Amino acid sequence: MAPENLRGLTRREFMWLAAAAAGSLALEWTAPGTLAAKANKDRPVVVIGGGLAGLCAAAHLARSGFPVTLVEQHDKPGGYATTFDRAGGKYVFDVSLHSTAGVRGGLRPSLEGAGVLDKIESVELPEVARIITPDYDMTWPQRDPESIVEMLTKTIPKEAQAFRGFFGEMMGILDEAMEPFDPDVWWHKMIFPFTHGKMWNIRKLTLADMLDKYTRDVKARALLSTFWGYYGLPPSKLSAFYYCIATAALLRFGSHIIKNRSQDLSDALARAIEEAGGRIMFQKEAVGISMDRDSITEVRLADGLTLKAAAVISNASAPATMDMLPKGAAPEEYLRQLASYRPSISSFNVWLGLNRNIRGDVKGYEIFVSRDYDPEKIYQAALACNPYVSRMAVTICDNSFDGYSKPGTSTVTITMLSGYEPWRRFESDYFGGRKEEYRKEKERIANCLIDETERLVIPNLRSMIEVTEASTPLTNIRYTKNPEGAIYGYEQSLANSYMNRLPVRTPIKGLYFASAWSDPGGGYQPCLMSGVKAFREVVKDTPA
Repeated sequence: MAPENLRGLTRREFMWLAAAAAGSLALEWTAPGTLAAKANKDRPVVVIGGGLAGLCAAAHLARSGFPVTLVEQHDKPGGYATTFDRAGGKYVFDVSLHSTAGVRGGLRPSLEGAGVLDKIESVELPEVARIITPDYDMTWPQRDPESIVEMLTKTIPKEAQAFRGFFGEMMGILDEAMEPFDPDVWWHKMIFPFTHGKMWNIRKLTLADMLDKYTRDVKARALLSTFWGYYGLPPSKLSAFYYCIATAALLRFGSHIIKNRSQDLSDALARAIEEAGGRIMFQKEAVGISMDRDSITEVRLADGLTLKAAAVISNASAPATMDMLPKGAAPEEYLRQLASYRPSISSFNVWLGLNRNIRGDVKGYEIFVSRDYDPEKIYQAALACNPYVSRMAVTICDNSFDGYSKPGTSTVTITMLSGYEPWRRFESDYFGGRKEEYRKEKERIANCLIDETERLVIPNLRSMIEVTEASTPLTNIRYTKNPEGAIYGYEQSLANSYMNRLPVRTPIKGLYFASAWSDPGGGYQPCLMSGVKAFREVVKDTPA
């Protein structure tokens, strides 16, 4: 509770703490029981995009009595939370899901309000992760941080104090994050630096800064920062707060997957919208948002249709949303702020359908393979889409639960983070339908990843492969229209994370974000939370 907690405030932090002086006393949290009463039948809401955040926001709106229409360019809901099949349905591949929070755990608040809590099942994975490095092969157990610390201590005994100190701080930050705090109550904000001191003190640190407090040992730092790939930035650039919150929750509460696939979650949210009276329009692309003076009036679709709208929740990327507005509608300062942010890294994926059941033959569900201990070097290799240096995540899906794949088969996913620059040269040809050179490069990298997986993780892998499919950042653009094929929205940099993360509320009256691009960030649980946050902002702005 030292006064130095208040020193060195940025302008945005000061405004965040002093919001009460600007009228925050009037902003009170709206209890779920009163939401329907605030819905205005003459106040239609259009949700642009059917990713998890858009689906979640629309489901909450529809169940609370708002007239809501969701438009989605694809022919199915979910965005990255979708599936596709090959070999006549013999193999069903999940586009993106590796692990997330449990339905009855971290996902519960979002799913309960959307009306799908009892319609979705999650399965706890057998372990947090298997980690393979040049010297070590270890498996981190679920919901047992203390055992992980002991394992690390036995692995590198001289770093015992560093492991205990880092984990202690990380878990302490999670403890504070779970303490009651309502950002709409002015005095909660004013005392936040004292009630949540660990969170406040780490707000300006990168993960590398935090690691510096405990160790300079290259191997110890690599193990402690194991999960940086989940958040798309190396320790030198990644927000320490974001890493600590997400990783500590993963280690304490366990990792799960949606049973049977992420499409089950997306489909359940879509049904909830329609069952509550909302409308979903598939294969419809929003291209413009019309305004009358400072009020939103409608959303224009690519086929010429228009939808009346008093409010818009955009699940599209932030840059694409700004492009839909009339010229001059967004303040120049706001546009400059958005222009200062970078789209996150993208991904290269290989999906394999195997002609035999390997469940239990190879240990591990999510297997991180690092061939170097320097995350900065690995990150640069990822930007270059270098399959020999970048880290791989090999997911043996059938080790998650019995019956994941059809009898006698198995499903494997190989994921590597990828920058966009190596693919930019193919951009015009790719979208022009001229893909020969692009395919050659995609196949080259996919084969490298398969070879490395066979060498380091799954012996005789090639002899079992019946189906191979691969995707690149250009594939991500094709299906999501995310700039540079971003998979986490904007980067979780210090300038755009924690209390500095782009808010769901925009300076344009009636326009809100709900996506990985806005608060709280990328990932299944954060995107669902973003949808809830956008919904609550709409409720606040709706006359009682």
